[in-house]
Amino acid sequence: MGNAESNVTSGVKKQTDSGSLKIYSLVDLKGGGQLVTLMKEATKTRDFSNVDSQVRELVLPFLYNNGEGKMVPIQELVLTRNKDRPKHKQLPQNRESDSKSSGKSSAIQIEKEEGVPQFREVCWDLDQRGSVGETVLHLCLLVSTPIHADLAKRLVRMFPKLINDVYQSDEYYGENVLHMAIVNEDPVMVKFLLDHGANYNERAIGSFFTPEDQKNSRTDSLSHEWVDLSLKTDYKGYVYWGEYPLPFAACLGQEECYRLLLAKGADPDLQDTNGNTVLHILVIQNKLEIFNLVYECGASLDIKNRQELTPLTLAAKLAMKDIYFHILKLQREIYWELGNITCAAYPLDDVDTIDSKTGEINKLSVLNLVVYGEKIDHLDMLSGLLADLLNAKWNKFVKFRFFRQFATFFVYFVVSLSCFVMRPGPVGTKINKHQLLHTPHHPYITTKSPALTGNTSHINHCYLLENNSSTSQVRFVLEALTAAGGLVYILDAAKEAQFLGYHTFTQNMMTVPSRVLFMCSCFIMMTMVPLRFTCSHQGEDISAVFVMLTTAPYFLFFCRGFKLVGPFVVMIYKMILTDLLCFVTIYIVFVLGFAQAYYVIFLSYKADKPSFFDDPIQSVLAMFIMSLSEFGDIYEQFHHTRHQNIAKVFFIMYMALVALLLINMLIAMMGKTYQDIAERKNEWMRQWARIVLVVERGVPPHICLEQQRNYSQAMADGRRALVLRLEHNETEKEELRCIAEMRTSNVEDRVRRKKLLASLKSKTS
Repeated sequence: MGNAESNVTSGVKKQTDSGSLKIYSLVDLKGGGQLVTLMKEATKTRDFSNVDSQVRELVLPFLYNNGEGKMVPIQELVLTRNKDRPKHKQLPQNRESDSKSSGKSSAIQIEKEEGVPQFREVCWDLDQRGSVGETVLHLCLLVSTPIHADLAKRLVRMFPKLINDVYQSDEYYGENVLHMAIVNEDPVMVKFLLDHGANYNERAIGSFFTPEDQKNSRTDSLSHEWVDLSLKTDYKGYVYWGEYPLPFAACLGQEECYRLLLAKGADPDLQDTNGNTVLHILVIQNKLEIFNLVYECGASLDIKNRQELTPLTLAAKLAMKDIYFHILKLQREIYWELGNITCAAYPLDDVDTIDSKTGEINKLSVLNLVVYGEKIDHLDMLSGLLADLLNAKWNKFVKFRFFRQFATFFVYFVVSLSCFVMRPGPVGTKINKHQLLHTPHHPYITTKSPALTGNTSHINHCYLLENNSSTSQVRFVLEALTAAGGLVYILDAAKEAQFLGYHTFTQNMMTVPSRVLFMCSCFIMMTMVPLRFTCSHQGEDISAVFVMLTTAPYFLFFCRGFKLVGPFVVMIYKMILTDLLCFVTIYIVFVLGFAQAYYVIFLSYKADKPSFFDDPIQSVLAMFIMSLSEFGDIYEQFHHTRHQNIAKVFFIMYMALVALLLINMLIAMMGKTYQDIAERKNEWMRQWARIVLVVERGVPPHICLEQQRNYSQAMADGRRALVLRLEHNETEKEELRCIAEMRTSNVEDRVRRKKLLASLKSKTS
């Protein structure tokens, strides 16, 4: 199955090569075996009088208590399953010597989990199973011919408790004959098994039925039968069908089998190891048609899985746009219809980034998942409800805050730019022992000293603290305002991090690289204050340079909010992170190689004029200049070396590889990136949406809650909803009627199922 630790290949090989196992003498994978031979002969002669006795005689030695079964501790089953794992994943009891790890539960002392079954009834002897822990009944359904089907029914009638035995190997653990009948698309066999007591809540939790990225995380625990999995997963798996027979039937489109299971009392809201219900699984498998059937039959859309995702938010995360839009239609409330106009309320519980109860940011909301999703289909999901929700947020409070932030930063930038422009620099002033030139506005000593002999000059390192002109006074005021502004920005960021949380704040910052640079400039600005008072003018100059370089790019954040220039900002980010990064990686390899080659060649350089390749570092810079086609002066120096011919050959190679090939390849890559982004219909919409969410995250929760009440309305049950007026054509109006019928059927079936489950409980009690 494409997994390094998958045992599928080895399991199948064991089944085909394990002719020595006694069970395969009864039924094998090639369609033979003693039991099959008996059935074939009886079918030919139409005489089944002796078949039952012969089958019973052959099968009884393989069963516990003559087919009555026995209760086996879960711990023993887990230990047996755990032996299939690599050594480093085996439980301590399996790592010990055979004498200490016999698998007997009497020697195992663990803490039991309350409400978790500690025993499983087993009919077929565990020591006489097939190579992957199967029984004869499993083999019959695995081969699945009419003869094998008749044999399976005969075995079930003779040994009723055999029906609930499951595979014992780690690869297929938990799979029972009901799962297999559903996979075989055999509703007749499914009905037969259900009528004879097959467990419709059995869970197939083997590695074969696990998402691919969770297979390496599978671990066992003696306190429960199921397997522990990592929380992080993308749910992609060839046979990840939800463990229970019911989602198996749904994923395979077996409507008849699904209804048979429901009629027996199967619950579509049961959750698998990942917390997924049938509806979650159908979202993962992108099965829209059967999704309607499952919903109509009473499945709930409100259950969350282990990742706290409902079917709607899961569809948003996985970019399953068809099911996503369909679920939105199922969840909306229709207030009134007038002709082609419909007034509909969309609940915001799972949609809005603002939690309707606390006002905090909901990172698992549909809006957040779609806006920060990276798939192409996420762009298409921004239309409709999300576009209306974003516009509502923008018009109610985000637009004002965005332009206020823009105006504030613009003023801050102008002030900081002015103070740096007015910043004085050291200008040399000569001091003569006979005549002192006093220049009050420049940072030099202006007092005579007996030690001064001849002409000399000396810099006053505290020249930036001089305040003896109107220009310097204005500069002091601007510098104070700049430092205060930087401190305010830092404090605002700290306050935002406090109510957002470190993880969300970091994610928020990573979506705006220019803001990260700006925050760096604010911190650097704070370092300039102690440097000023310690007269470290050189360190302050360096800090000032970095402040200016990291402040201006913050304008790119605000440019993303305007449709005219926003797409170009996106293109710049994309080109830097993809095209330029790939180019630089290869470019550096060529530059370093040729630079060192030319350094060796120019060791024989003889001329009065300094060489461009005097040292390795300077050689790298020279190669960079050559790649820009500025090589006139460098080429002339080739004649002053002993290896001018080699230098010229290397020059031709370098220009062909770098200046022609790599540079033009970079241009082509950037052109493709530009075209791809330009062709995406909603790319700017996504960038604008991210700006809306970034601004929103900077708002305290209580204010967010107030603003949500401004753009939403309360529903009858108290939930907040975005109310929209929609125009529909005739096809959409027909769809509205179908959805209304489905909603009604969903409510009725949920009530009916509750009554059925209650009656089943009363019968069992």
